[in-house]
Amino acid sequence: MRDRERLEPVIPDHEVLRKVGGGSYGEVWLAQGVTGAMRAVKVVRREDFEDERGFEREFEGILKYEPISRSHPGLVNILHVGRSLKGDKNEFYYYVMELGEDINSGREINAVEYEPRNLRTDLKKAAGNPIDPDVVIDVGLCLAEALVHLHAKGLAHRDIKPSNIIFVDGKAKLADIGLVATRGQRTFVGTEGFVPPEGPGSAQADVYGLGKVLYEMATGMDRLQFPELPDEFPENSSVKRWMALNQVICDICEPRVSKRNIKTADALAEALVRIQRGKRLKRRLHGRAFSLIPLAACLMLVTWLFREEIPWPVKAPDPVAAGQLTPPEVKYGYV
Repeated sequence: MRDRERLEPVIPDHEVLRKVGGGSYGEVWLAQGVTGAMRAVKVVRREDFEDERGFEREFEGILKYEPISRSHPGLVNILHVGRSLKGDKNEFYYYVMELGEDINSGREINAVEYEPRNLRTDLKKAAGNPIDPDVVIDVGLCLAEALVHLHAKGLAHRDIKPSNIIFVDGKAKLADIGLVATRGQRTFVGTEGFVPPEGPGSAQADVYGLGKVLYEMATGMDRLQFPELPDEFPENSSVKRWMALNQVICDICEPRVSKRNIKTADALAEALVRIQRGKRLKRRLHGRAFSLIPLAACLMLVTWLFREEIPWPVKAPDPVAAGQLTPPEVKYGYV
């Protein structure tokens, strides 16, 4: 059924105002509860699935996730889960969530003008400029710790990307929880460039996807350009911190699993904490951190290094033979 032919969902105790997002599986609606609070409601329709088993599996996943969502600040809180009458021709399930900030007004929500803020909209505002390393580290650490919590519960997100990271009271949170699935469950979701060569759906794939998110933030470049670096770097930022962050990102996003030192969300969180505290990384990570750097970027980096006072000497890593690292991946499902 085409989107325009679909009936507006009826959500108990909520006035559904308008649709504010959607994709292959599900729609997001802006709604107002009986208390006056503005909420986001995700609606997932049975007709979007080839068979009932897939629909029921996703519903079971969200039921399991609901209490988990409220136990970590890096996860979007799910406040209520429900479904329409089973067997109805317009059957759907839904879940009510805390509402993310508006792209322009933050927490001040105007129902008519509301446009959700997410990391993708932030990157568009940055217009291709790198984001300050301290901000990248803060966001990365928050999301890595959220993944640690999620993975410890036996769940994987399956589609980590900037548009699935929203902001609530200025804090980054993992959204699009309809993608969460039990680890080990066969799955084919994911988005081109954020899916590792070994395939989607695992805890390690979540970490790889987060690595590509951090790459886009730290460089202002598209994930498909990895591991290239920009011609210009953030001003007034710590060279030492940026280089350490770059080293971590390149290790996470190494196409060959056997060459990665950081394979878990816990290891990523630990590495980011060490950078945040100004400590050296425990081990030398993979040398691809400086592969495929354009000549202009090399010259800019040298200038950047020498213009700034560095707390201790920074030794440049050995050159690595250039070569295209990440081949284009197929798109597996939810956008």
